[in-house]
Amino acid sequence: MARPVFFFTDFGSRGPYLGQMESAVLKVAPQARIIHLMNDAPFANPLASGCLLSALNHHLPENAVVVAVVDPGVGGNRRAICLNIGDRSYLGPDNGLLALLANKAGLENCTVEILDEKYMAGASVSFHGRDVFAPVAGLLVTGEMPETCSLPAHELVGASWPTDIPEIIYLDGFGNAMTGLRMRDLQGGLQGVVVGGQLVKPAHTFSSVSPGTLFFYENSIGLLEIAANGDSAGRILALEIGSPVTLVNG
Repeated sequence: MARPVFFFTDFGSRGPYLGQMESAVLKVAPQARIIHLMNDAPFANPLASGCLLSALNHHLPENAVVVAVVDPGVGGNRRAICLNIGDRSYLGPDNGLLALLANKAGLENCTVEILDEKYMAGASVSFHGRDVFAPVAGLLVTGEMPETCSLPAHELVGASWPTDIPEIIYLDGFGNAMTGLRMRDLQGGLQGVVVGGQLVKPAHTFSSVSPGTLFFYENSIGLLEIAANGDSAGRILALEIGSPVTLVNG
């Protein structure tokens, strides 16, 4: 069975961009299955986006090919890379976006390849997602290995970045605010979090609190999330990506 291709971008759904990326994959691998994992990742924010991708990664099939494009430095001197962890491959810019995946897996368990300059030939300076990463994803679907040179994993941009981010990294359409903190990594005794100037207490899920009440819980991808039953936590607390979160331990 052909390897599935997952798109993870900050492009949004408007405009021709995602369709062009799909076409670029299918030109090389007509049999490819393309799944849109997320196309509203934090705009031009590799750190927050990388944290989200790392959390979503646990729900991908083992043979996934991920095209990850949050690339504010597109057309500059950042490297185009392929990160391999087990049987999964991640194509994207070397700007920290893929570093958290490597850190979580253990740098010693990863291989990193820099894509050969030939894949840049004729590429738009502003659309490497279509002209570089998507075609190489098609090669991987067909079983062909792209031409690369190795990069030590510890030389990835962002290899020394923290793996937990005490701030808001995503606001969904319901106004729920995901943080860059994995619940399983937090020490016991967490009594609350301070966010948006308010102390928010834990609860099991939405139905555990009265309507309109703020709470935090472990969301479906394992992150600490700020929510309100039947309301928008983002609106109530005036949150945005980057809003700080302070842990209150007992």
